[in-house]
Amino acid sequence: MRIDQREQLKDLREESLMRSRSGHMLVALFAWAILLLAATHRSEQPEVFGLYSWRYVCVLTAFVGAACTISLTKPAWLVQLWQVRAKIFISGASLLLTICLAELGIRAVDAYGVSYYESVSDYMRNMEADSFSVYRHKASSEQRYGNVTVTYNEKGLRDLPILPKAEGEFRILTLGDSIVYGWGVSQDQIFTVRLEQLLQSRLGGMVRVINTGVGGYNTVQEVRYFEQEGITFHPDLVVLTYVENDIEETPSYLISDADTRAQSFPELVVRTLQKLWLYRLVDHVQRYGFHVRDDDRPIRLSGGKGWNDSMSAINELVSMCRAHNIPLIIFYYRLRVDTENPLLHDVVSHAKGVPVKDVGQWFAGHDISTLIISKVDPHPNAEAHRMMAEHMAVDIQNFLVTPR
Repeated sequence: MRIDQREQLKDLREESLMRSRSGHMLVALFAWAILLLAATHRSEQPEVFGLYSWRYVCVLTAFVGAACTISLTKPAWLVQLWQVRAKIFISGASLLLTICLAELGIRAVDAYGVSYYESVSDYMRNMEADSFSVYRHKASSEQRYGNVTVTYNEKGLRDLPILPKAEGEFRILTLGDSIVYGWGVSQDQIFTVRLEQLLQSRLGGMVRVINTGVGGYNTVQEVRYFEQEGITFHPDLVVLTYVENDIEETPSYLISDADTRAQSFPELVVRTLQKLWLYRLVDHVQRYGFHVRDDDRPIRLSGGKGWNDSMSAINELVSMCRAHNIPLIIFYYRLRVDTENPLLHDVVSHAKGVPVKDVGQWFAGHDISTLIISKVDPHPNAEAHRMMAEHMAVDIQNFLVTPR
C-alpha cells in the first residue's frame, strides 16, 4: 500500500515537473517572440546599425536580458507564481484601477495642459492632402481644439474670406507655421488680426493682413504655398515668420495616412499608449521635467538635408519677391535670446539683404511662463501675440518709410 502511494506521489511530481517545464518553455518562447517583434521597429533617428536610436537600443537590451533570464532559470519559479496567483491578480487589478483613476483625474483637471498632445494629433488628422505642400486645412470648415473654435475660409485659411483687392488697399501676406496660424489663441487675438487693426489706425488707410499659417509647415512648404497660391492674392508686402524647427525635413505623407501604413509592433503599442493622457504626462515629465517646456529641437548647424532645403527655400522666396517687386521682411521667432545663435546667422546670410528681425529681443526680460499657452504647450499665448503685433507694426511702419 505504501509502495503504491509512493509511486503515485512520484508520478504526480513527475507530471507536475513536466507541466512546469512545458509552461516554462512556452513563457520563454513568448519572451523571445516579443523580442523579435520589438526588433522590427525602426527609429525615426537611427544611430545604431542604421535602424535604432540609442534610447531604443537600451529597451532592446532590457528585452534580451529578460528573455535570457527566463530561458536559463529553472522552471520552479512558475510553480511559485501559480501558488500566489490570487495575490498577483489582486495586485494587478489594483494597479489597473489606480491607472484608470489617475487617467480620469488628469483629464478632469488637464494637468500641465497635457491635452495639447491630443489636440495637435486631432489637428493634423483633420488635414487634407495637397500636391504641392503635402497637406493643408479643409476649406470652408470649422473645428474645435481644446477650448478654441477654429474657422477656415474658402481657401482653407484661418482668416476672413479673401475678397478681390480693393482700390487703395495695402495687402500684407504672412507666411508661417503654427505661430502665424495662432495655435491655442482665439481668432480675434492672433497677431495677424491685431497687426491689421494697428496698421489701419496708424497708416490711415485700408490695410489687409492675410494669415496663411499652417501648423507643422517648414520653409519649403511655406514657399511652395506662396508660389502656387499666395502670390495670386497680389500682396504689397510679404512677411515670413521663421521658426527654428523650419529646418526639419518636409514630411512625405499625411499624419492621417499613418493609420493605413504598415507599422511595427512597438509602433502600435506606442500609438495605443499615446491615447492615454497619463502616458503623455509621464513622457513629458521624463523629457522636460516639471518646468516650462522649452523647444527640444537643437539648433543644428549647416549640412543636414532639412537645413539645406530651408536655406534654399529662403533664397527662392527672396528671388520671387524681387522678381515681382514685392518687399519682404523676415521675423525670426524665438522666446529666448541666446548669446550665440548659428541658425539666425544662417537665415540672415541667405536672406541676401532682406531685413531679418529677431523676435526674441521683444521678449527679453519677460518670464516665459507668462507668454506661452501652458507648461506643456510652448506656443505663444494671447499676450505674446499682442506684443508681437505691437513690435511688428513698428518694424513694418519703419520699413515702409525707409527708401529701398
